Amino acid sequence: MTYERFLKVLLSLQKEDRVIKEAYKLGVDMINFVDPYHEIITELIKECYGEDGYQWFSWYCWDNDFGQDELEALDLDRNPICYSHESLWKYLEENHNK
Repeated sequence: MTYERFLKVLLSLQKEDRVIKEAYKLGVDMINFVDPYHEIITELIKECYGEDGYQWFSWYCWDNDFGQDELEALDLDRNPICYSHESLWKYLEENHNK
């Protein structure tokens, strides 16, 4: 997947996540509305990067709040990985591209 296309997906997902969080703060639960959308994204990412690649994508998006929570992931040489949108894409392309 090109970085431009990957970035479009990631930024759209991040924007949608922010809207959902704000709506939830106002008492509006939209999970049933957005869940099918998330299932589509999940399947497409798995198709591109496999199950392990999807786990990294999921970690970056949800556990690390799209890189904003500043959680750290390191490779075997203790180099940081998946710390930005571009570094996530590079990692997936180099290690999980089917």
